[in-house]
Amino acid sequence: MEPKSTKKNRPNVLIIVLFSLIPLTILVYFILQMVFPSLFQSMPTGDVQPVRPDQ
Repeated sequence: MEPKSTKKNRPNVLIIVLFSLIPLTILVYFILQMVFPSLFQSMPTGDVQPVRPDQ
């Protein structure tokens, strides 16, 4: 049997926090969108606009 190692290959706590912030911000966005729908109405949606060569 192999001896149990007390040191494990674990990521840094900062890495865990940063990766857990991604789903948390998405969840907060959807909660805010459900509670305050008028808050996000003025956000630009990236609609395609025609290109005019004279401008």
